[in-house]
Amino acid sequence: MSRYKASGIHLLLSAGIGLTLFALFWFVWYPAPMLVAIGGHELFLLIIGIDVILGPLLTLVVFNPKKRSLKFDLLVIAMMQIGALVYGVGVMLKARPVYVAAVGDHFQVVQATEVTNGNLKKANAALPFFGPILVGTKAPVGRYDIDAVELVQQIGGGRGHFPQLHIPYESMASEVLEKSKPISTLIANNAAKADEIAAWLQQHNLDANTARFQPIRVRASEYAVVINAKTAAVAGIAPFKP
Repeated sequence: MSRYKASGIHLLLSAGIGLTLFALFWFVWYPAPMLVAIGGHELFLLIIGIDVILGPLLTLVVFNPKKRSLKFDLLVIAMMQIGALVYGVGVMLKARPVYVAAVGDHFQVVQATEVTNGNLKKANAALPFFGPILVGTKAPVGRYDIDAVELVQQIGGGRGHFPQLHIPYESMASEVLEKSKPISTLIANNAAKADEIAAWLQQHNLDANTARFQPIRVRASEYAVVINAKTAAVAGIAPFKP
């Protein structure tokens, strides 16, 4: 086998792993637009760069069927790839969004690193692994929860960061609808993207009359959570400024 064939096989295997990771991150762990908004796309590109480009390139350089150390060299390359992959994916999973929480007049994105084990224990819950889940929230009652929520609000958080305050989203439907805004406001705030908003709504079987929205902040970026105007069912997070 030539070094070019060996490198090509390595490239195909690495590309397969890269595509699988892309699907998991883009559609499961960091559904759009969260991967870009949270900043995980930079680390993801670094992971893919090491996995898809550097590994096959090193194979191209070291591969020589006559080398006695060839198996060892390939093992070192494989271990390097696996190590970088495990580390990078592990870091991104620790920071993955785990909850999209309705708090009445807006939504919050909560990352795994923002939820304490103590609060999970209070809620008798575990962090969701296969993508963020939609939850409602209730007002805190106990002094500890009241003080903790007030403290977190000072740094941009809120009730969504406390699993013990989570309730089914459906129980907040009327409140969410009451405090939502018409799509005409979204269009007014994004005048240059009126056609894009209409296209987004059409893709989700909605229009300006059958949808409303509330704002959501993802790190430093703001987007619009589009909901059904009758049921408050969430259609998705639209990449437009609220």
